[in-house]
Amino acid sequence: MSAYFSFERMITTSFVKVVYFLGFLLLTAAGVALIVWAGLQLNEATIDRLLGWRYVASGTAIVTIGNIVWRVFCELWVVLFGIHDELVSVRHALNLSRLPKVVEDPVEREMPREIVTREPVVGHPAGILGLS
Repeated sequence: MSAYFSFERMITTSFVKVVYFLGFLLLTAAGVALIVWAGLQLNEATIDRLLGWRYVASGTAIVTIGNIVWRVFCELWVVLFGIHDELVSVRHALNLSRLPKVVEDPVEREMPREIVTREPVVGHPAGILGLS
């Protein structure tokens, strides 16, 4: 129970699955209802023929493309929360709280410096750009 209150155990994946199922039912029902309504209107000749077929095509698109887009959107959320669950399990497997803490030494350590010396060049002087 403490894992729920510390947000280590996510309930959102189950919630997303329920929301997906409800959205799937809603999109399918809306698409089928639009197709049936347009079909009835076309049968009774109360709407323009071209407009009626556009409604039928729209209903079919809602059922197919709408449900695919809705599925991808919900899967992205499930993957996001799945990554969180995996990270929590990795943290528990490593049990990072038992590792010793690294304490920085307050004394600054000076790194030895190399001394670079230049030997004088014997010969003719170089030009402005170092070319001669």
